[in-house]
Amino acid sequence: MYEVKVRDIPARSLLCLLRHASTEQEVWDLGKEVIGMLKARPTPRVEGVAGAAFLVSYGEVNQDSDGPVEFCWPVPQDLAGQLAASLPGLTLRTEPAHQEAYVHLDHDATAAQAQLVSDSALAWTAEQQRQPSDLPLRVTLLTTTAPVTDASRRGGSDFALPLRDRAGAV
Repeated sequence: MYEVKVRDIPARSLLCLLRHASTEQEVWDLGKEVIGMLKARPTPRVEGVAGAAFLVSYGEVNQDSDGPVEFCWPVPQDLAGQLAASLPGLTLRTEPAHQEAYVHLDHDATAAQAQLVSDSALAWTAEQQRQPSDLPLRVTLLTTTAPVTDASRRGGSDFALPLRDRAGAV
């Protein structure tokens, strides 16, 4: 079992790119494509972990399944519409405030580790009598936080499972 922690994530605006991917290389290529778009047109950042890019998996990525996966880049809410208009290849969506249970890994996870981390987060939610929300599991890429924090200096990623609040909402 991995250590599971909880954090609060504020409501946020996201620039996203959704693709079908059947290999890990295709997932990496998706991230590189979004980062390339954003480097070509630098965008203001959201601070801290809430501003870190993340990858959402809506299904398995393997030869028998093609995800889909979505690469998301948080942007300041007051500039979101303007930024989306200047980056037509990306979709703007919003995500409500929520808590998430997360496991930090100092390195890229293998598929087997990713499954164990997911199992740990799900076991923790049951032990704590918490429920996963309708928002899917995500991998938060800490090296993309702004400004640089102790967590982002360490690098790695967080596997995060959004939680329903204790009243049952998202």
